[in-house]
Amino acid sequence: MDSQQRPRVSILFPDQYALAAEVLGRAFVDDPLIKAIIPAGSDAQERVRRMSGLFRVVLAGHRRDGQPVLGVMDGERVAAAAVVEQISRPVGATAAALHGLPQLPALVRATGWGGMIRGLSVLDTLTRNRPAQPHFYLNILGVEPTLQRRHFGVAILDFLREQVTLRSDLAGVYLETATEANVAYYSHVGYRVIGEIYPLGVRMWRMMQERTA
Repeated sequence: MDSQQRPRVSILFPDQYALAAEVLGRAFVDDPLIKAIIPAGSDAQERVRRMSGLFRVVLAGHRRDGQPVLGVMDGERVAAAAVVEQISRPVGATAAALHGLPQLPALVRATGWGGMIRGLSVLDTLTRNRPAQPHFYLNILGVEPTLQRRHFGVAILDFLREQVTLRSDLAGVYLETATEANVAYYSHVGYRVIGEIYPLGVRMWRMMQERTA
């Protein structure tokens, strides 16, 4: 897509986080890993409600850590949101969990105690399998379902690739996905599969877009 036509990526501010969390909740309603974390028997509407709460916790922690939340706006509406971290050295799951203790009550409300325990198990698997080299970690990327196919997600991916080219200290952009259709989507824009992991028995693809300049 021509740069003049590409949707504009911006930093989302904290007063937009609630809207971003709702977008992510709807975007991940059928994500296999989220469905494994959220209590069994929840219908789609309940999963969206719980996942929106979960993403509010994630975004609050992200704000506390000073990491950016990227977004694409459609007018005054959040159309897409991405949680991105700069990883210099992967932290252990225990340290990450202790760091998130202030958000524990909100996390339990969103997922229940069982969901929280399952989430910590997932976090342990993910943190143990991140690349050792410094990189951007695309933790979460979601587009409002009714606004998909308008290149909002690609705009964020292009933005991250461009940022990495400015940073000789970074190996590239790393992500995981539990949705098989996403593998082709990410491969089309330059990511390659570097391995698989199975948190909670869910197949996830580890993908990397190496810095090329």
